[in-house]
Amino acid sequence: MKKFLQSVTTIKSRLLLLLFALAIVTCNVFAQNPDTGVKSAPLSKTESIEDWETGSFSQFDWQTGGNANWYVTDYLPYEGSYCARSGDINDNQNSWISLIYDVYAAQDISFWLKVSSEASYDYLRFYIDGVQQDSWAGIVPWQQVSYPVTVGTHTFKWQYDKDVSVSTGDDAAFIDYIVFPPMELQALFSTDTTVVCEGDAVHFYDESVGPITIWNWVFEGATPSTSTEQNPVVGYGTSGSYDVYLEVSDGIETAELYMANYITVGEVPGIAPTPTGITYLCASWGNTSYSTNGLSGITTYEWLLEPAGAGTVSGTGTNITVIWDEAFLGVATLKVAGINYCGTGVFSNPVTITRYLPNVTLQPFNNVSITTPPFALTGGAPSGGTYSGPGVSNGIFDPAAAGLGTHTITYTYTDLNLCTNSAENTITVTLTTGLSDITDNSVINIYPNPTTGSFVISVNFQNSESLSLKIVNAMNQTVFEDKISGSDKKYKRNIDLSTLAGGVYYLHLTGKENNWVKKIILEK
Repeated sequence: MKKFLQSVTTIKSRLLLLLFALAIVTCNVFAQNPDTGVKSAPLSKTESIEDWETGSFSQFDWQTGGNANWYVTDYLPYEGSYCARSGDINDNQNSWISLIYDVYAAQDISFWLKVSSEASYDYLRFYIDGVQQDSWAGIVPWQQVSYPVTVGTHTFKWQYDKDVSVSTGDDAAFIDYIVFPPMELQALFSTDTTVVCEGDAVHFYDESVGPITIWNWVFEGATPSTSTEQNPVVGYGTSGSYDVYLEVSDGIETAELYMANYITVGEVPGIAPTPTGITYLCASWGNTSYSTNGLSGITTYEWLLEPAGAGTVSGTGTNITVIWDEAFLGVATLKVAGINYCGTGVFSNPVTITRYLPNVTLQPFNNVSITTPPFALTGGAPSGGTYSGPGVSNGIFDPAAAGLGTHTITYTYTDLNLCTNSAENTITVTLTTGLSDITDNSVINIYPNPTTGSFVISVNFQNSESLSLKIVNAMNQTVFEDKISGSDKKYKRNIDLSTLAGGVYYLHLTGKENNWVKKIILEK
């Protein structure tokens, strides 16, 4: 930047010296030839000439209209290969061409004209700032005319008008070799782009006004840093904002244009900061949010969640939401990269996210009779969970309240992170199938019953099936159990429950296909 400002200062100093030199001389001062010491003609600005030799109206900002446009033709020009001709119009119509022009020094405008029309009726007219200067009709061969023009902005206009009838000759007007007064110089330029990436090239296009012959460019931060070409191409290798300076001259007058921070050079974003957010989460919590500190000047980001089946990312800014797939459990990673017009930057280090549910199980239940007294449900793991379902209250299942049929029992567990999961199993409540009447003593006999604690149990079961004998309290907690082999047809045993609290107890005698229940009343 320092070198650039020094270059600009040097150019400006030279301009001031030139203006100072012009200010101390008058228009009749002669320049002296340093070799001969002979004074030559005074310096004067170059006049601008339009001779249509481009084959078009491209040399100046010409405007044309009326009932038909003027056009460039090679039909008998005054000089060179081309001249301008009025459009093909009919009676009571006109065709015009005009130019807005900045005059640097008071001087004449001159041009050559030719008319081939009906005399005294169909005219070529010339205007300066809307004021008619002269007109010509009839057969007018090529001739030159000139008119004085003051300093400033003026509009020059040539218009061919036809009256109500009659056409003569070519029925047209022609102009050629216009010599304009010296033009006020104006430094202007454009580019194919003002925003590039490191290593890109920029094409500069001179659009300055006037008969310019000298161009001096200064490019901050570019290679090359200076140029005297009219339309240079330079490259930018380092990100930043850079100034551009253009000085133009016609050999006498100088104009300049300084554009601060005109070119913006970007770079591919660097590595993004690692995302932040919850890293150990319960699957039942739903979607989760993550963020990154962001990169300077970057507003759009690409987020990458892996594996792809873990879910999707909603958002492209510094704050996003991960919409998890409900079925996904396990470890996922999330990373982010900045995006700008130069491309996608380096992805951040990933954040590792574990999505889990507590491992909850529930063991199968045995079928129970509707006459089975309420009992505590068991089989759920880990311990500390809760049971729910038909006939369940505070962990106690009441077959009669649930009713006959198969019922779904749910075991729900919440861990220390307040993450909840559940497991299900079914329990079937039957009526009489495989169940003896509770008052039937043909299989089980208990005496005395009621009892104060000591009693005898006898079992008479004529089958080779092994049986399980179990006594439970009202909470379905086992207080006594025994096994009866298939060969023991006469089972008899003294039981002492005197140490237990009084109340109702139940004796369950269970085989593969049968289940007998007998009530025991313990009195205290």
